[in-house]
Formats: sequence, structure tokens, C-alpha cells
Amino acid sequence: MSTEIQQPTTLLASQQPAEQVHLDTTAIDKIGKLSTLASAIRQQGDAFFALVPKDHTLENVTAAIEATALAPRRKAGTQRLSDISSFAAYVTQQGDPACTYIYADHDSRTLVAVLNDHALGSDGAVVNQPGRRDHRAVYQAEYSREFTTWLNNSGVKMDQEAFAIFLEDNIADIAPPAEGSDEPSGDALYAVALTLQAKTEVDFKSHQRLDNGQVQLTYSEQTSATAGADGTLSIPREFFLGVRLFKNAQAYKIRARLKYRLGAGKVKFWYELDRPLNAVEEAFQAYVDAAVASGYTVLMGQP
Repeated sequence: MSTEIQQPTTLLASQQPAEQVHLDTTAIDKIGKLSTLASAIRQQGDAFFALVPKDHTLENVTAAIEATALAPRRKAGTQRLSDISSFAAYVTQQGDPACTYIYADHDSRTLVAVLNDHALGSDGAVVNQPGRRDHRAVYQAEYSREFTTWLNNSGVKMDQEAFAIFLEDNIADIAPPAEGSDEPSGDALYAVALTLQAKTEVDFKSHQRLDNGQVQLTYSEQTSATAGADGTLSIPREFFLGVRLFKNAQAYKIRARLKYRLGAGKVKFWYELDRPLNAVEEAFQAYVDAAVASGYTVLMGQP
């Protein structure tokens, strides 16, 4: 009797029990993040956003993406100009009257052109087309060095020698006399300065006003003798400056009143500018008028 040998049974792969994969929460979180990063950057209008792990923070990456482009998608930024002609040239070349406003502020002597402001319609009415208002040109009328010097020293009392040195140092700012007028020239004031420097050892005794509008001071020189030589000094009661009020601007004529005070044989000198801030306002208004004449809408105030 033969004995049948049983061969071991081999299970096919499809018949093998399936292997179970266990995923914990950490692995699931990593898979989720990888899936997010695969399509992380999203565009919303003109802005780009990225969902960044660890906490899936929504980050605005518009600036980083635009920095890699050959050119920006639109104009923006603030251009500061140092003279009024440069400001006018920039606004004319870059501005569009339909969406450009110029704001004028007398207190800060500033013109600000907003080149992408809210748009205007053809009839001048504001239409429903808002602007970014972040493309600007700015001009601030800064005082010139010479005007700052005269303005800061207006009303400051000086002794005889200090006033003489001040006149000598700034004599170039004296305006030439108008034709047919009795305005003192720079040479006349320079002569006064030289006399004051030469006559430091004197006692001033009296003063009187002359018919020509000047003031005559009488003095006595101090010597070792009991009596010194007497003399007189004529000074103008007013003079005129021809100075630039603003940097890189034209000269402007301003009147200054020359004053003095006698006391204990000494004299104090000073001058007072005649309403200098009115001159500043008038000079700045000329810039505003030029902006209005350029065809752009000009508003008084700040943007």
C-alpha cells in the first residue's frame, strides 16, 4: 500500500494576510503640511500669500515676489525734490491730471503731489475709482543760509564791535539801492562797520535825527588827556536786504530797521526785519500759483 506524501501548501501573495500600517498623529500632520506646501502660494488680487508651517500662519509675500521681477507692476514711492523746478518737472512727467492732486501747506512750506490719488471724471467730479495714494512727489521750501542768518539775529542787541563784525561778514546781502531812492548801499553800511571797528574807545554822548532820515551819533574819543577829540557818526535808519528766502530760489527784497540804544557812554545796535514771515508767505504763494497754472488740482492742506 503506497503512502501519498502531502506537499506543503504555498499561499499566493494575493492570498497572504494584508500588512497593517499604523499612522500616528505626527505622521498625519507632516503629510498635511507637505500637501499644503505643494500649493502654498496663492494670489488674491494684486497680493500673494503663503501658508507657512509651523502654525499655518498666513504670510504676505508680495514684496518678496515682486523683488525678483524685472520691473514693478505699478509706480509707487516718494520722491523728494530740492527745488521747485525739479518738482514741477517730475509732476509734469509722471502725473496725470485725472488722478493727481497737489496739496499745499503754508505752515510747513510744503507741496505734496499725490500722483495716484482718487480719480477725477472728465467733468472734474470724483468718480468711483479709488487710488493707492502711495506715489508722491514732495518739495519743501527750506530757508536759505543767508536768510536764516538774518532772521535768527533780528532783534538781537549787539555791542559796537560785534555789530560791526556782523555787518562786515554779511555785507554782500545788502540790496543795491533802487534808482532815484535814498536807500543806503552796501558800501555805505560797510563804511559804518569800519568806523565802528575803529572807534571802540569812545564815549557816545548824544544822538539826533537828520533831515535825510539818518541818525547822527556824537562821541568823544577816550585819551589820556582830560579832553578827547569829538566826532560824529551818521547811520541809516533802515536798509534793504536782497537775499534768497529759500534754497535754490531767487532773491527777495526785505526791509530792515536799524536801531540803537545809548547808555553809560556805550551804544547797543540791532536791526529788526520788517514782517519777514509775510515775505515768506508771499514767496511760497507764488509756488502755489504756479502749481495751479500747471492744470493740476491744488488743495490747501496735507494729504
